[in-house]
Amino acid sequence: MYTRTNPTSDKFTARPDKYPQGFFKDKPCKICGNNFSPLAPSHLHCSDVCSTRGQSENYLQRCYNIGVSDYEAMLEDQNHCCKLCNGEGFVMAKHHSMKLVVDHCHITGAVRGLLCHNCNRALGLMQDSTQTLRAAIDYLEGATTIP
Repeated sequence: MYTRTNPTSDKFTARPDKYPQGFFKDKPCKICGNNFSPLAPSHLHCSDVCSTRGQSENYLQRCYNIGVSDYEAMLEDQNHCCKLCNGEGFVMAKHHSMKLVVDHCHITGAVRGLLCHNCNRALGLMQDSTQTLRAAIDYLEGATTIP
C-alpha cells in the first residue's frame, strides 16, 4: 500500500531442514488472521498483499501515529486527490505504491492531510510559514512579464 521494502514471498531462502523440527508450524497471519504455512520463521503474513499492508501499517504508525485504515479514510474524504492542488499525485519511487503522502506538522506531529509530493515539498521548502506563503501569493499576483 504505502511502501514495500521486504522481498516478496517467492524470494524467501530459509530451508526447513535447518531447523530441529524440520518444518515451520502453521500460524495466523498478522493482518487477516488466516492460518498459513510460513516459509521461514520470520514469515508473518499469508500473502504479499497482507505483507505490504503490514509494512504500511508499521510505517504509518511509527512515523505519523496513524494506521492504514486512517490513511484510507483520509483518502476517501479527499476523493483520492491532493488536499491542496486536487491532483491525483504520482508514485515517487518504485518501492512506493501510493500517489499521495501524509502531510504533518513537524512541531506537533499532527497529521494535516494527504498531499501530492510536489505540494508536500512546496510546503516544506516554504518552512510551513504562512507569512512566506502569503508573500509568495502577493509576488505571483503582482508579477509582470517583461516584454
